[in-house]
Amino acid sequence: MGTGKKVQILLSTYNGECYLREQLDSFLALDNFRECKVLIRDDGSTDKTWPILKEYGDRFGFQVERGEHKGTNASYQWLLENSDQMCCFFAFSDQDDVWLPPKLSHAIEELERLPQEKSLLYASRSKITDGRLRPTGDSCNPTRGVSFYNAMVQNVLPGHTQVFNAKLRDDLCRHGILKAHVVDWWVYLVAAARGQIRFSQTCDVLHRQHGNNAVGYKLGTLAGIQRKLEYILQGKGNAISQQLHSFSQIYDGELPEEYQQELTNYLKGLGSLSKRLGYLRKSRVYRQEKSEDWKFRLLYAMGKYDLEQTGECGS
Repeated sequence: MGTGKKVQILLSTYNGECYLREQLDSFLALDNFRECKVLIRDDGSTDKTWPILKEYGDRFGFQVERGEHKGTNASYQWLLENSDQMCCFFAFSDQDDVWLPPKLSHAIEELERLPQEKSLLYASRSKITDGRLRPTGDSCNPTRGVSFYNAMVQNVLPGHTQVFNAKLRDDLCRHGILKAHVVDWWVYLVAAARGQIRFSQTCDVLHRQHGNNAVGYKLGTLAGIQRKLEYILQGKGNAISQQLHSFSQIYDGELPEEYQQELTNYLKGLGSLSKRLGYLRKSRVYRQEKSEDWKFRLLYAMGKYDLEQTGECGS
C-alpha cells in the first residue's frame, strides 16, 4: 500500500460494525487491488467500527484515521483534502456494500479513454440487495441521459458507484462540498456542469439496503406510488433549491452560460406563482421518468421548492 498507486478508495465510517468487514474484504478481492490505496476516516463511531478499521490498517496497510463526529459532508471533505494527490483516480465507498472484483478496473478503463484535463466522473448501476445480500432489483437506469439539467433536480449517480479523476478531485477540494445537500449529488452537479460523465449499465456493486441506510431505494409499483404521494403531500423540495442556490454562488462565473442562465431562471422563478409558471414554460430540467417530471412541475408551481421551507428532500 505504498506510493505510486493509481486509484484511492475514500470511505467514511460511522457505527458500521455490522457489515463493515464484508465491504473491506471486497476491497482486498478487487482484481486490480495492487493499484489501490485505501483511506478511511471514522466519524466518531461509538460501536466496534474503530477496532475493525485498526485491524485492517495493521494487517493490510489501509490508512485509517479516527475523528470526532462531524457528519457526512465534513467527513468526506476531510477525505478529499487528505487524499493522495499522486493518484490518478478516486472512488467513494459506502460502509455496508460489497464490491465485485472488476468494480474499479471497469471504471478506470472507461475514464482512461477520456481527456484527463477535464473533470471526469464515472458511475454505474448497482445491484440492490436486502441485508443478507439477496438481490431485490437494480438501481435507476437513466434512460433520458445524464446531464446538468437532470442533475439540478435529481441524483441518478449513487456515490458507491462513483469514480472520478484527479481534475475533479481538485475541483471538489478547491470549492468544497460542505454546502451539498447530498455529497454524491453535488459531485454529479459539478461533473455535469464542468466536465464529462461516463455512465455504465454494468452492476459491479452489491448495494445493501437495511434499516440504517442514510438513503435507500424503494422498488416496486406500490412503493413507487407511495413515495410519489409522500413527496407531493410533503413538498420537501426546498433542500434541492438550497443546494442549487449554494452551487450557483460557489461556481458563479465558472459555469457555461447556458447552465448559469438555467440556474438563475430556476432560482428567480421561486419568487411568485407567475414567475414559477413563467420558468416552467421554458425550463430544460428533467427527471428520468416522465411521471416524475409532472410531479416536479406540480410541486414547483405550488411553491414547494421555495428556499424558505424547512425539511430535507430525497433523491
